[in-house]
Amino acid sequence: MKQKNLPDKRKKRRIQWGDLRKIIPVSRNYGFDRGTPIDRYYIEKFLKENKADIKGSVLEIQNRRYTRRFGGRKVSCSDVLDIDRSNKLATIYADLRNTNALPKERYDCIILTQTLHIIDNYDVTIKNIYRMLNKNGILLCTLPSVSRIDYLTGEEGDFWRFTKASARYIFKKHFTKDKLQIQTYGNVFIDICFLEGVSVEEIDSEELDYYDKYFPLIVCVRAVKRR
Repeated sequence: MKQKNLPDKRKKRRIQWGDLRKIIPVSRNYGFDRGTPIDRYYIEKFLKENKADIKGSVLEIQNRRYTRRFGGRKVSCSDVLDIDRSNKLATIYADLRNTNALPKERYDCIILTQTLHIIDNYDVTIKNIYRMLNKNGILLCTLPSVSRIDYLTGEEGDFWRFTKASARYIFKKHFTKDKLQIQTYGNVFIDICFLEGVSVEEIDSEELDYYDKYFPLIVCVRAVKRR
C-alpha cells in the first residue's frame, strides 16, 4: 500500500543564517564584555536553589563571592582556596590534587564552580574534596558540558567536558548514589549563544529557562558526604 503524506526530505526549509554565518564569535570572552555570561545564570540559579546548604564552615575557590551572596549570616567560617599565591583573597594556597596540603573534615559546604574541567586528575580531586567535608557535608559543583576553551588556562590546560552520565560516574566512586543529585540546564539555542559569547541580557527568560536534556550547557551536582 502506498503511504501518503510522508515528508519530502528533499524539500527542507532553508536556514536563514543571519549573524551566525561567520567564523568569529560575537565575543571571545564568554560574553563578559556584553553583560552576564550565560553559564553564570545557571550557576547562580543552582546555588540559589541550594542556598540552604551554604552554611557553617564553607570553602570556595578563588574568591568568596557565592559564599557571601547565598550563605550570608549562615556562614560562620569562610575559606578561599587557590593554587595561585598572587591571589590575595585566598586563605589557603594549595593544589586540590595534593592530599597532604588540604585540611581534613573541616567544611560543612564546598562550592566548586567550573573548576574540575581544568584539573587533569579530577578523580583525586573529588576524593580530596570528599575528605575535606565534615560528615553530612555538602558539595555544590558545576561542570561545563558545552564551552569554549578556557581562556585563562588555554588549550593545554582545559581537559574535560561532562554529561549527566559522566558526572554520576565520576562522583559515585566517592559519594554514594543515593547522596547524589545531578541536574542539567540549557538547550540547543542557549548552547549556540554561549559559544558565540552572547550575554544573558540579550536573551529572553523563556529561552533561558527551557531545558532540553539532550543539549545541556552545564551539569550541576549536589553531593552529600555519608555519615
